[in-house]
Amino acid sequence: MLLLLLLLLLLPSSHLPVDPVPRKCPSLSAPHGHLGALRGRASVSSARCAHQPAELGVAAVAAPGAVVPAARVPRRPPAASVSDLWPVCASDSVRALQRRLSAFYEPANPPPLAGTFLRVFRRPLLLVFANYGVYIAAMALQSYVAQALLDHLHGRPNVFRVSSGYALVALMAAVSVVAITCRNFAFFLSSRAGSNMRSLVMSCIFHKMLRLSSAARQQYTTGEVLTLMSVDAERVFSAMMQGPWLLVAPLGFVVCLALINVLFDAASALCGLAVLVVVLTLSVRQAKRISAIQRQLLPVVDERVKVTSEALQGVRVMKLYAWERCVAKRVQKIRATEVSLFRKLHACMVSSSVLLFLTPVFLSGSTMGLYVLLHSAISVTDAFTLVALVNICRAVVNEFTTALTALSQARSSFRRIDKFLASDEFKAPATCYQSLGDVGCISLRNARAEWPISTREMDDDDVSSSVVSSQVLSPDSSSTFALKGLSLNIEPGSLVMVVGAVGSGKSSFLNALLSEMTLREGELEVHGDISYVSQEPWIRNCSVKSNIVFESAFDAAKYESVLRASQLSLDLHALPNGDQTEIGERGINLSGGQKARVAIARAFYRWHDILILDGPLSAVDAHVAHAIFEESIVGLAANKTRLLVLNSHYDLLARADKIVDFQIVGDGTYDEVLANFPELRYENHHHGSETAEPKREPEPTEGDSATTMDMTSTQEATVLGEASPNAERLVRDEDRATGTVGGRIYRAYFDETGHNGILVLLVLVVVVYSVSQAMRVLVDWWQGFWASNMTQRGVDPSYSGTAFGMWYLGFIVVCTVVTLGRGIIMTEACVRSARNLHDDLTWRCLSVSLVVSAVSSYWICVAYLPLLLVFVFTGRYFNKTSREVKRLEGVSRSPVYNLFDETLAGLRTIRAFKMQQTFADLNEKVVNENTAAYFSYCAAGRWLAVRLDWLSVVVILVVLLYLVAAKGQISPVVAGISLTYSLMLTSTMQNTVRAVDSTDNAVMSVERLLHFRSIPVEEDSPACVPIDDSAWPSHGAIKFDNLCLKYRPELPLVLRGVSMSVAAGEKVGICGRAGAGKSSLMIALFRICEFHSGSVTIDGVDIQQVRLADLRRSLAIIPQAPVLFSGSIRENLDPLGVYSDADMWAVLQQVHLADTVTKWGAGLDFEVSEAGDNLSVGQRQLLCIGRALLKNSKIVVLDQATASVDSATDELIQTTIKQTFAEQTVLIIAHRINTILHCDKIAVMDAGREAEFAPPSELLARPSSAFAALMKRTASTLVA
Repeated sequence: MLLLLLLLLLLPSSHLPVDPVPRKCPSLSAPHGHLGALRGRASVSSARCAHQPAELGVAAVAAPGAVVPAARVPRRPPAASVSDLWPVCASDSVRALQRRLSAFYEPANPPPLAGTFLRVFRRPLLLVFANYGVYIAAMALQSYVAQALLDHLHGRPNVFRVSSGYALVALMAAVSVVAITCRNFAFFLSSRAGSNMRSLVMSCIFHKMLRLSSAARQQYTTGEVLTLMSVDAERVFSAMMQGPWLLVAPLGFVVCLALINVLFDAASALCGLAVLVVVLTLSVRQAKRISAIQRQLLPVVDERVKVTSEALQGVRVMKLYAWERCVAKRVQKIRATEVSLFRKLHACMVSSSVLLFLTPVFLSGSTMGLYVLLHSAISVTDAFTLVALVNICRAVVNEFTTALTALSQARSSFRRIDKFLASDEFKAPATCYQSLGDVGCISLRNARAEWPISTREMDDDDVSSSVVSSQVLSPDSSSTFALKGLSLNIEPGSLVMVVGAVGSGKSSFLNALLSEMTLREGELEVHGDISYVSQEPWIRNCSVKSNIVFESAFDAAKYESVLRASQLSLDLHALPNGDQTEIGERGINLSGGQKARVAIARAFYRWHDILILDGPLSAVDAHVAHAIFEESIVGLAANKTRLLVLNSHYDLLARADKIVDFQIVGDGTYDEVLANFPELRYENHHHGSETAEPKREPEPTEGDSATTMDMTSTQEATVLGEASPNAERLVRDEDRATGTVGGRIYRAYFDETGHNGILVLLVLVVVVYSVSQAMRVLVDWWQGFWASNMTQRGVDPSYSGTAFGMWYLGFIVVCTVVTLGRGIIMTEACVRSARNLHDDLTWRCLSVSLVVSAVSSYWICVAYLPLLLVFVFTGRYFNKTSREVKRLEGVSRSPVYNLFDETLAGLRTIRAFKMQQTFADLNEKVVNENTAAYFSYCAAGRWLAVRLDWLSVVVILVVLLYLVAAKGQISPVVAGISLTYSLMLTSTMQNTVRAVDSTDNAVMSVERLLHFRSIPVEEDSPACVPIDDSAWPSHGAIKFDNLCLKYRPELPLVLRGVSMSVAAGEKVGICGRAGAGKSSLMIALFRICEFHSGSVTIDGVDIQQVRLADLRRSLAIIPQAPVLFSGSIRENLDPLGVYSDADMWAVLQQVHLADTVTKWGAGLDFEVSEAGDNLSVGQRQLLCIGRALLKNSKIVVLDQATASVDSATDELIQTTIKQTFAEQTVLIIAHRINTILHCDKIAVMDAGREAEFAPPSELLARPSSAFAALMKRTASTLVA
C-alpha cells in the first residue's frame, strides 16, 4: 500500500508537465466559475486559482474537489463559447507534439506511425499499464475481502483472521478507493495521450496535404482525406483509450483463475479456463468479423458522403435540371448498401454483447456445476465469492474484446494514414537570386513536364487545335500528359501573354512553372517569388480584406492602390460592410468577375517578383478588363515579370513584350506571332469582346446562385473600416442547441421506427431491458439459493439437487433468449429510425430552397439502463455542463474541417505564394482549440466518473455496515446477493457513465437532424397540375407580366415589374450593368424563388400552376459555372438514363469533344473525377453545353455559357447553338457582346426593369439607346 501511495505521489511530477507560467484566474464576476460553476456560479477565490486538468496529476481524478475545465462553461445565457474552456497546456499543443514526433519520425522516409506513437508516448503508456495492474490486484483483493465478510456473517473464521466485521468493512473501503483511483487515473492518462495522438494525426495529415504532389492529390478525394482527419483520428484515440487492456486483460484472467483454483480446486479452475477460452475465441472471431464489416463499410460511407457533398455543392444545377429525385435515388441506393452492412455489423455486435452479458452466467454455472458434481455441495460463501470473481472476469473480457476491436480498427486506420503520408510530394521550385538583375527572370531549356492523364487537375488539356504542336503536347501510351521540348527565356520585367485554343496546354504551362507538373527532362529556373491567380479564382470564407491581404502585414496605402487598380473600390461601396463584408464559402456571394478581381488584388498586394495570371480577364467585361490591364498589369506592376493567359481580349496582345501561342510554336512579338497566326485577330472582326460593365455601380451580389442575393443592400458602407453592427453575417455561426436534450427528441427518434415513439421506448426500456436484467439477477439469486439449499439438506442421503440444477439451466436459457431478443429489437429499431431519418433529410436537403445547405450527421443507437436513483442528483448536477462542452467540441470541430476543405481547394495558390507554413499555423490554432474542447470533455467524464465511484464506495459502506450490524438476522442468500451486487456497483457505474455519455451525445445528433428537418422545402401548390412533358411547351412563347421578385422576404426587390413578351423561336439577348437583374430573370423562369407578384406564362400556361419538376424538365440551361459530378461521362450527360449512346456521341460531336473523348480510350465510360477536376474548365463547360443540347428543349437559357472558352471555340459553339436551336426559344445572358448581336431582340436590364426591349438594329439606330451607348463604350475601349 505504501508503495502504491508513493507511486501516486510521484506521478504528477515525473510525467505530467506543469506549465511554468501561472495562468490568470478567470474573472469571478462572470458566471464562469470552476468547481461550483457547474451550477452556473463562481466558487473559486483568487487565492485558489484553478489549474488545467493536465497540471493536476492524480488530483484531477482522485480528489472529489478537483476541478475540471468543463466547469468553466456557463449553463445560463449567454451561451458558452470555446473561449470559456481552458486552452491546451504548452506541452500538449500541436507544435510541442510535432517537436516530440520529429525526434522519431522522418517525413522523407516515414516509418509506421503506430510504432512511432508507441515510442513518443511510451511513458504515459507505462503509467497506464501500472495503474491498471494495481486496479486488477485491488479488484482481486476485493473478492478475498468479500469472502472474509461472508465468512464473518456466517460465524466462520476468515482468511484474514480478523474478528471484527467493521475492520473488514474498512479494509473493503480502502481497497475500493485504491481501485477506483487507479482506474480513473489510468483513464485520465489514456484520454490525454489519446487526444494528443488525435491532434498529431490531424496535424500530420494537414501538413502532408500541403506537400502532396498533383498526381498524389488526385488519388484521394476530399472525402477520403477528410475521413483520415475525422474517422481515423478518432479511431487512434479509441485505440489509446482501450488498447492497453489487450495486455492488462490476460493478467486479470490469470488472477481470477488462480483465485478460483485456491477457493475451489484445479478442476473448477480448468473448467473456468475452458469457458474463458471458448468465450474469448468467439469474441475474437466476432471482433474480426466486425472489423471486416467495418472495412467494407468505410468505402461505402465515403462514397455516400462524396455523392451527398457533390449534390449539395452542385445543388443549383441539380435543381435547374430537376435531378433531385435522380440524385436522391443514387444516394439512397448507396445508403441501402450501407444499411445492409450496418445490419450485419450490429447483428455481430448484438451477439458479442449477449455473449459478454452472459459470460458470468456461463462461467459461474459451469464452474459451480462441476464443483457440485465432484463434491456434492458448495457453501453460500463460496458460491457468491465465485459470482464476484466471474463478474471481474466479465469486466475484463468486455474490456479485452473492446480493446481488440479498437486496435483492429486502429490498425486499418494506421495503414491508411501511413499510405497517405507516404504519397508523392510536391517539389517546390528552387528560387534563385544569381544577381540583382536576374530577379524576375524565368528560363526553360528543353524541358519536359508531365502528369498522369487520369490525375490531371489543370485547366487546359489535350483538345486538338490548329496551332497545337503534337511534339510539344503529347498524351502517350503511358497514360501521361506531357509538355515536351519547352524552351523559353523570359526577361525580368517583361509582359508575356500566353494564348491558344481550349486544351492547348496554357494552364499546364503555368503549372509547369509552378512545379505542379513533374519536370522529367531539361531545366527550369525561376528567379524570384511568385504571385498566382488561378483560372478558377480561389476565394476564402472570410472578409474581402482578409482575402486580399492574405495573412500578410497590412499597408493601408498599398491596399488602397491595389483596390483602385483591380477595379474593386466601387464594388466594395456596394457591399453591406465594405471590405469587411464576409465572403461565403468558395465565393458563393460574389459574381465571377468579382472573384477574379479579388484574386487579382491579392496577387498584386503581395508584390512578388513574378505575377502568373491564368486568364482572370475572361471573367470580367471589356472596359473592366482594359482598366485592370492598364492600371494593374502595365501600371502598378510595370516593373514586374508578368505572364498573362488570354482566352479573350486579344486586342491586348499588341501590348505584350512576348507572346506564347501554345505550344510555343509561336514565340515572339505581337506582329511576329500575328503574321503566322492571323486568327488572333478574331475578336476585332466582331466589333469588340465583352459586354461593358459600367463603373457607376458595380455588381453587388448577382452571379453564381440564388444565395448570392443575400448581400444585396440599398445602403452604402465605407470601403474600409469595421463591419456595420447592424449588418447580417452571410455565414452565420453554426446553430447550437442549449440545455437538456428533451424527451421529445427521444420520442421523435423512435417515431421514425414507424410506430409510436413512446410505446417503442416503453417496450424497449421498461419491458425488454428490465426483464433481461431481472433474469440476470434471478440467475445469480438462484445460484445462491441452490447453494443454501445444499448446505441445509446436504446431510440428507435422499437429497438430490438435480431439480435445482435444471431450474438453474432453464433460467440461463431464458436469460439468453431475452438478452438476444433485446439486442435484435434495439438494432432493428435503430436501423429503421436511421434509415428513415437519412432518407427524409436527404430529400429535404435536395429540395430545400437555395439559401440553406447542410450535411447530415450519423444516426445513433440508444443502449443500457437509465441512471439509478441514487446517482440522479450527481448526474443532473453535471449533465448540463457536460452537454455544453460536447456541443462546443462539435462547434470547434467545424473550423478544422472548413480550413482543411478551403486549403485543399486552394492548394496551388497557397504553394505558389509559399504560404504553407502560414496555413499550417492556422491549422495548429484550430486543432488546438478543438483539442481543448475534446480533452475537456474527456476530463469532464472523469470528473463525473470519480464522483459516481465515490458514491459507489459510500453505497458499499452502507450495505456492508448494515450487514455487519444485522449479523444473524439476514439470510445467507440475501447477504450474498447484497454484497456481490454492491461490489459490482463500481464497474456498473463506469459502464453506465459511458452509456449515458454515448446516448446523450448521440441524441444530440438526432436533435440537429430534427432541426434541419424543420427547414422548409420547395413544395408545389395544391393548384399545380401534372403536365405532359412531350406536349408542353409546344412552341416556347414566354410572357413576363409585371413580374416582381425577392430572394428573401426581408430583402428588396430584384425584379421590379418586368413586362415583356418573347415569341416562340425568338433569340433574345439579355444585357445590362452588373446587378441589373439579368440572372434574376433566369431564376424567375425556373422558379428558384417564388414571385413576389406578377406572373410568367409559357405557351399561355402560368408556370406557378405547373409542378416544379415538370417546369424544370421542360427547360434547358447552360450555366456560367460548369458543374460536373463524379462518375462517367455518360452519367454526367444523362443521369436519368433516357438517351442512347448514339445521341450522346452526336452531342459530343456538336461541341467538338468527340475526338478528345475517343482519345481518352474509355469513351462514354471515361470516369470524371470529383468536381470534374481531371478535365479543363473549358472541357467541363463543353460537356455542360452538350448536356443542354441533349435535352432538346423548346426553351434554352444560356447564362454566359462560353465565358470559360477561347474565342475560336466560342465561335464554333455559337455556330452549333444557332444550328441546333434554330427553332427553339433562346435567352442569352450576355458576356461577350458578339454573342447577342445576332439575336432577334435585345433586352437591356436596369435596376430590375427592362429598360429597352427591341431588335438590335432598332436599338443601335436610337441615339439615346442604352444598348447603343454600351456598344459605343465597348468600341472606344478597344480603340483606346
